[in-house]
Amino acid sequence: MTKERKIKYAQLSIAASWSCPEDTFVKNENAFFETDTTFFEIITFGYNTVIRADKRILDWCIENFANTPASEIVDGENLFNIEKKLRDYGKKLAGEHLNFLHLHPEINAKKPNGFTYELYEKDRIPELYLDNRFDNALGDDSDKTELAIIARKEGDIAAIAAVDSHHHGLWQMGIDTVDIHRGKGLATYLIKELAIESEKRNQVPFYATWSANIASMRTTLSAGFSPVWVKYFAEDMQ
Repeated sequence: MTKERKIKYAQLSIAASWSCPEDTFVKNENAFFETDTTFFEIITFGYNTVIRADKRILDWCIENFANTPASEIVDGENLFNIEKKLRDYGKKLAGEHLNFLHLHPEINAKKPNGFTYELYEKDRIPELYLDNRFDNALGDDSDKTELAIIARKEGDIAAIAAVDSHHHGLWQMGIDTVDIHRGKGLATYLIKELAIESEKRNQVPFYATWSANIASMRTTLSAGFSPVWVKYFAEDMQ
């Protein structure tokens, strides 16, 4: 699948999950949708800004952001105003999440020596949930985890990369490396191999991280991924 087709596939998948028109994320004008599945969420692929929000704040979103360029809607003042509005309802922003697609399959990832590697198909995934050290790699629901690649050192698990199908039409990747084995290139290699295995199954994997996690971004860039869309969403105050 070409770069352009992967990006288009992601746009169509998110549009389907949001129940909005297929061309929503490539229009010039911003778009707004009422939803009862989340309180507030923003996504931009760089063309426009798309917001879905609870009916209690939807009109406020339209009034304040209908004519705001996508490049400006997440600047400091606008984020401050959004945060203030959310706090009125016991919510807060979860931060800026960058989403990457595997757009550079030609980039190779070096295979670290001294480890053994194993691909786990779906029927073996429940075994991995017996170890509680890998929450970032493994989702909450083992039924949704589709594939995993394990790195072992002398029989013990050193790292796990896995993909789940929680998102409509997209497989989300996660990675966990045991502390003593970090910095050896395991994460980059496992993410790369998992992307290849996912694409062999005609799936489009994506990798998400927050903007302050520089190490995570370096890892995914080294594995041939590129940032494609940005997301903000609301969560409950703790």
